[in-house]
Amino acid sequence: MRREVIYRIIITVAIILCLFESLYAQEAQKSGIFRYNGFQGGMMLHAGYLSGAPAEKPGSSEIPFSYKASGITRGLGGAARVRFGEYLRVGIEGYVSTLPLNDDLSKGSYISSSWGGVLADFYLEKGKWSFFTGATVGVGSRKNLLIFEGSMSDWEPEQNAYFHKNSFLGVDPFIGAEFSVTKVIHLVFRVDYLLQIDNKKLSDLVGPRAFIGIMFCR
Repeated sequence: MRREVIYRIIITVAIILCLFESLYAQEAQKSGIFRYNGFQGGMMLHAGYLSGAPAEKPGSSEIPFSYKASGITRGLGGAARVRFGEYLRVGIEGYVSTLPLNDDLSKGSYISSSWGGVLADFYLEKGKWSFFTGATVGVGSRKNLLIFEGSMSDWEPEQNAYFHKNSFLGVDPFIGAEFSVTKVIHLVFRVDYLLQIDNKKLSDLVGPRAFIGIMFCR
């Protein structure tokens, strides 16, 4: 199943790149493929729903990995893009997203992912609206703090708590829209689906996120 998902990721990215290549070929004939056409950068808030299992520890009989994490994740981050021609934007972005697990485990339990990378998207302008789709490829880390007894709010040693940190390759396809409030200020709405690939395996903890933010353009 995981291999099938990874294959779908590769196919999706390949399709996006093919669309970009076709579009850039047309753009190159008109005004040059690398014609600078502006810059934008800003901050974004996000929230979403994740479900799945936390990081695995194969062969361990001590940690109850039958436990399935799920709930609302939220966080903050930002992005910066350079526009080339009429349709292409290339840039960087980074975010931190935290899923509290207080409803299922003891107070202070959480799963937190931080990631960043290089993005490319294809966009079309329709009046004050712009619609875009693309992907970010980069790296990140995920922290798992699972407290089965006790709490982070005291200074007592916890007898049944586990902390795990792992790095991953992140592939983050997204789609969204921008509204031009002024020439300088844009409101951005975006939905993504971050895929974390660790040790050639796709993480079980996945789900959609919705973003809203402000971009400053020049």
